[in-house]
Amino acid sequence: MASFDVSHLNRIVKETLNMIDKSRDAIFDIAEGARRECNRLEEELNELKLEAKVIIEQSDLLEVELKKSRMRLAAISKSFDRYTQDDIRIAYESADKVRVELAINREREKFAILRRNDLERRIKEAFVTVSKAESLVSQVGTIMDYLSGDLSNLNDHLDDSEKRKYLAIRVIKAQEEERSRVAREIHDGPAQSMSNVVLKAEICEKLIDINIDQARSELQNLKKIVRESLKDVRRIIYDLRPMSLEDLGLLPTLQKYVESFSLETGIDIIFHRRGLDMVVDDKNLNLTIFRVVQEALNNIRKHSKAKTGEVRVEFTPLSVSLKISDNGQGFDANALQVAKDDHSSGFGLMSMKERIELMLGKMEISSQPGKGTVVKVVLPHSEE
Repeated sequence: MASFDVSHLNRIVKETLNMIDKSRDAIFDIAEGARRECNRLEEELNELKLEAKVIIEQSDLLEVELKKSRMRLAAISKSFDRYTQDDIRIAYESADKVRVELAINREREKFAILRRNDLERRIKEAFVTVSKAESLVSQVGTIMDYLSGDLSNLNDHLDDSEKRKYLAIRVIKAQEEERSRVAREIHDGPAQSMSNVVLKAEICEKLIDINIDQARSELQNLKKIVRESLKDVRRIIYDLRPMSLEDLGLLPTLQKYVESFSLETGIDIIFHRRGLDMVVDDKNLNLTIFRVVQEALNNIRKHSKAKTGEVRVEFTPLSVSLKISDNGQGFDANALQVAKDDHSSGFGLMSMKERIELMLGKMEISSQPGKGTVVKVVLPHSEE
């Protein structure tokens, strides 16, 4: 068995701590910047509210003035022979001028309301950013506390130095792949949509005083783009961390995910639950179960060419059992071997297996060419 130098790991951890500390400072700067942006937007919103108040007051005065002008025109019309042509012309021009000023003021009022709504939305988003940044600072602090602890017994939890090196490479590769995936999805989705939003907003700004109908049409298109962008952002967030696990619980989240998967892919996946009707409070266990189902279904979508499948979850007092099967083309399960020097093949399945084994569980993959695939997982848990 190869020896392992804990001091070398200590040095790595110290360097990691320094990097994390710098990251925490960067997150703190982001939070401070978001706070300043909140304050600036709130000041701008207050100024806009005052401006809108003045515009509304002007509109009210113009309404009164327009009413008086119309009354004067009515009086002139009744006694037409008592007024000169100049009196009639001046009365009509005065009433028309007031009407035009009132129409312009009403448009200014509508534009002020749109700006106010936009500022309120941006303020809300800025506060969300502040909250998330503060939460990240707290989480990073917790991670630093863990990493700063005593590492003297870490060697007892690892089989040998070769395995530790292998796992470290796998972790780094997983992090980089996940970062690349998220960056790619954000670039291809929300980032492109936000560019379109800026372009559409500029078009609306130019059209608002020229063609109100076309401006309204552009605003409708803008609203559609924002909705699609919001949908993409929610999907990315859900892939990173399914919030419904904490809100709805494990079983409703799995059922909802399976239904969405079937609707999206056209593969008819049936969800079954068996055993005790119990709630598992272990967040790690719930998340592991969800990730296993998620990875297995992703493999079905990418590789199986299946038309139907099944997800079964069974609870007992001491364990949770999963069975994910499909009627696809299958593969030679005996050939699914991943050498330690190969960090690309079979990565999803092997990552699931390692995660399950870390939780003292077992995973079995059964498959033959032309006979589909079955993934069985047993994870222990206790009511306590």
